[in-house]
Amino acid sequence: MPSLTWAAVSLFNRKYRPARPVEVNDPQSLAELSLWADKVRLRIYLPPGMLQMQGAFAYDTQHPFVQALSLGKGALEAFYARLRPRTLADYYGVKAEGQAGAALPPWELPWYLRRARIPPLGEGPLGPEHGVSFYGPVTAEKVRYEMGRLERLAASVTRNGYDPDAHGDIEGYILRDGDQVRFFVRGGKHRAAVLTHLGHDRIPVSFRAGFPRMVDAAQADLWPLVRSGEMDIALAQSVLRAYTRDRPGRGN
Repeated sequence: MPSLTWAAVSLFNRKYRPARPVEVNDPQSLAELSLWADKVRLRIYLPPGMLQMQGAFAYDTQHPFVQALSLGKGALEAFYARLRPRTLADYYGVKAEGQAGAALPPWELPWYLRRARIPPLGEGPLGPEHGVSFYGPVTAEKVRYEMGRLERLAASVTRNGYDPDAHGDIEGYILRDGDQVRFFVRGGKHRAAVLTHLGHDRIPVSFRAGFPRMVDAAQADLWPLVRSGEMDIALAQSVLRAYTRDRPGRGN
């Protein structure tokens, strides 16, 4: 019997193993779900403001993709022109002079254990030379690609609604810093922006296979970049705190 691809297994699971819906309204209830042990997978319904895109952008009216949908391509161009971090510390607005890790590239995350730490590879038909979706600089082609993707998704959801069983789940994992808890979107960032823009007060998300269910600031001494000495623990915790306690200078 031939082996199934990941996409085929995902489709099988969505069709024949219905997710258990869980509505969450408070941070601690979300954190508790990281311990879910039943074979039935969860579909968690969260307020948009509890979701975060890489870079610590909450899904609200100030999110760059939500603003692009509301105000047009000019808003997205302005975002990429305004936010052009050279380092990790620049990106998160952290004062980290003299701290190990401050000069790492903006795309790094201190809690990932990887065989190779490589930059984002690009999206769709565009390679990495066009820039990334969550900060600038980017090319004009990248702006057109991102804007077109958002507009097509918004038109589709407006016309047909959003069914994660048919279209795929928005996936990610939990970030926790004490009593502050958020959900980091690692797949489906455009869908999350569209649903936020269209006024959905709950966004369905699922845990992403192959990723931890929760990253906790209390365990920062175990994070790979901290253990290797490449990043000071205080800086690593500040990066996570940007997600759980709002990014400094919202809208930047």
